[in-house]
Amino acid sequence: MTWRTSQGVRTLKGAEAALIREALVDVAEIVEDEFDGEDPWEFGARQFDQQEPLVKLALLAEVGSALLRDTETVPELTAVNEATVAILFDHIQQSVEFEIDCERDMEAPFFWRTLVLAASHEMGDTSELELPTSDCRAVDEWSLSVESLADRILWDRDFEIVDDIADLPPEQSAAVRSSARIGGEYAAALPPSPRDDDLPRIRAVIKELCEP
Repeated sequence: MTWRTSQGVRTLKGAEAALIREALVDVAEIVEDEFDGEDPWEFGARQFDQQEPLVKLALLAEVGSALLRDTETVPELTAVNEATVAILFDHIQQSVEFEIDCERDMEAPFFWRTLVLAASHEMGDTSELELPTSDCRAVDEWSLSVESLADRILWDRDFEIVDDIADLPPEQSAAVRSSARIGGEYAAALPPSPRDDDLPRIRAVIKELCEP
């Protein structure tokens, strides 16, 4: 499916798509560990983190398909699917930081930084943002680069306040929703509800998406 990004309805291509594929590979592998009894990893977005591992994989398959595949259908933006996009970029940022911390012990110490730079150059971010070099160790500079790439897909981070709004009194909740332009459908949309026998198909979709 094609995604309704902040830069218009589009499908990710080239270096931008390559970066998302690598994040998708890693996040899916981390989620897979939950099936083996590992404690859930907190990626940083509650709407994603609170799901069961099967649902997380289904979300990755759905969102990955929307970002990386051309179709006529454009999914509506919801708190849960935008949170899934966000955790991919949060993982990219965490991977860059890990790469910097462990640079001397890694066979490919500039892997993630090279991917971020390639996507940034391809998306034209050099006109607004002075990009670091691939061997730069300044985390703040990389945070700006990753955030700039995320902003080309995410309109905002309304999903982060959805749960807080739900706890407010009705009148106050309605006022905040109106001010932030958050529709009821955005907050209330449910994640996919796959059955156990859907797991092989979901894994196959993710595997296919991760292949260039």
